[in-house]
Amino acid sequence: MAGLTERQKVGHLLRRFGFGASVWEMEEFVPLGVMGTMDRLLDWSKAEDLGDPLQFAFKKDEDAEPGGYRFRLWWVMQMITTKHPLREKLALFWHDHFAVNEEDVQHGLAMLDYMERIRANPAGKFGDILNSLVKSPAVMRQLNVEMISRATPNENFARELLELYTLGEGNGYTEKDIKEVAKAITGWAHHDVYWRMGETNNDRLKYMKKFDTPAVFYIVAPEVTIPGSKTVLGKQVQTGDDVLEMLSHHPQTARYICEKLWSWFGYENPEKKVIDRLVKRFLDADGDIKLVLREMSEIEEFYSAKSYRGLVKSPTDYVVGICRAQNAAPRLTKDFVADKPFDDPMSQGMLDNCGAAMYYISECGMNIFFPDSVAGWDWHEGWTSTNMLLRRRQFTGILTWYPVEEKGKETIYYPDEPVKNVINEIRKRNPQDTEALVNAFCTVYDCQISPDQQRVLIAHFDKHGGVGLMKDDRSFGWICTLALQLLGSVPEFQLC
Repeated sequence: MAGLTERQKVGHLLRRFGFGASVWEMEEFVPLGVMGTMDRLLDWSKAEDLGDPLQFAFKKDEDAEPGGYRFRLWWVMQMITTKHPLREKLALFWHDHFAVNEEDVQHGLAMLDYMERIRANPAGKFGDILNSLVKSPAVMRQLNVEMISRATPNENFARELLELYTLGEGNGYTEKDIKEVAKAITGWAHHDVYWRMGETNNDRLKYMKKFDTPAVFYIVAPEVTIPGSKTVLGKQVQTGDDVLEMLSHHPQTARYICEKLWSWFGYENPEKKVIDRLVKRFLDADGDIKLVLREMSEIEEFYSAKSYRGLVKSPTDYVVGICRAQNAAPRLTKDFVADKPFDDPMSQGMLDNCGAAMYYISECGMNIFFPDSVAGWDWHEGWTSTNMLLRRRQFTGILTWYPVEEKGKETIYYPDEPVKNVINEIRKRNPQDTEALVNAFCTVYDCQISPDQQRVLIAHFDKHGGVGLMKDDRSFGWICTLALQLLGSVPEFQLC
């Protein structure tokens, strides 16, 4: 957008490559400038995850429950607390691209393995990402693969490899290519050893850790392959690895991936010249996603009026963004114990609060680990149904209020740290009238609203006492919480 300031550009990068431009992140990133912000966003080499995913599976005085739905709570914890949001945002992109649904996979440890693969190096080279994900047991189980033998070549897997993961539907391949790919990937299988590791889930998970043994893993069985040369897209290949190598470097793969990346981080229906530039970078950089994203951040159209605050927030952007705007991480992790043994269960408070965030993400239309289909979710406008928007409005954060009970008296709720963070940030801006108060409130939640919407919020705060309300934490916190529900119905608040 012509005339965007350096500060506005940094905020734009944080919204698109992270989960929002919270005031505390803006304070950290604005001094770095646009290029420094991208440097920081793209560098998670020193990032350390909180805890071990298995802590969400272990239970006190009960056998462990290693369902994938538990491990995604650990992932949400990382999203809310991370200093490296692009890693999680990009991993979500690959979750959508290599979409698997736990109901189809039916194996929690395969889902954990899948989550670790999409988070390992999501800005690495596409060829490495492709090789890792299509060989993951979760993707194989999603596509009904146990063993692909020469007796039963799997054309469905071959079709999805071309249609969903590399070239895109109908882009230059034929039914003959699909049949030839199916021959090349014969011998691929996955092997499940989890149930042989012990009598209980506790025993099995401890065995996995002690011997660093995956519960389920990819194997290739040469005895059941179809040997010899196959012709795929006019080229000769021998094995499935040859197919992956060829597809990862194919110009149409570069175009398909770049179009999806731009649609995820930029806007829909990008101009040809924009994609041409990204495709060139992809091919010149051997599919290095990090360099493609950097190129994206240097394209003028990325900061255009079409792009700036013009993309519908995903449900994860929305929910995690509110938690991060309230700086909920310190409160969320208050009872987190570093270096706790992997078999020491995560606190009930952590389970409950990560579960609350995940509940609303799911209710708003992005049920992580349960995408709509093998093609992922219906993005952008697909997240704006009446019911989904209503559920967004109902989410006002986690760990926002705590009860104080006195015998014989009504329970009274007081603002917890996330709500206090909001009201303190408003106070720091020292608003002298209700309009300034509303502007400060919108700054905290990183939202630009129309004059009509601003008048609605001014009337809301005026009704309850205006700037005089700021003197009392409990009253001011509650009115700010109600104001957030009003903001949740504003169209501009749905955009990033």
